[in-house]
Amino acid sequence: MMYRIAMIGPRDTIAGFTLLGAEVVPVEDGTQALEALIRLKRTMQTDEHGIERNAYAILFVTEDLLQSIGADDLRKLARGALPAIIPLPSHRGATGFGPERLRTIVERAIGSNILG
Repeated sequence: MMYRIAMIGPRDTIAGFTLLGAEVVPVEDGTQALEALIRLKRTMQTDEHGIERNAYAILFVTEDLLQSIGADDLRKLARGALPAIIPLPSHRGATGFGPERLRTIVERAIGSNILG
């Protein structure tokens, strides 16, 4: 079974990722990004043993859109191992949201901030 990868963000920011084999999901605001994340997280496929699994392994989302999604919704999306939701800087540059989110996840997982 092959997992899929998707890029979520403004069309002008993510269009080039089709050349790398990623699916492109153009959205313009946080509401559309949340809807796309929920839809892609719920997308399932059946593996060679007949077991239904997540179709996507990684969902890349531009930081500005991910940052506009509420904390409760982000926690719900983070449940389960797959897909991993990874923030990427947008065409406006990095906001620092991605590294801060990673620190929070690590601290929650091991009980201490080892990333400094």
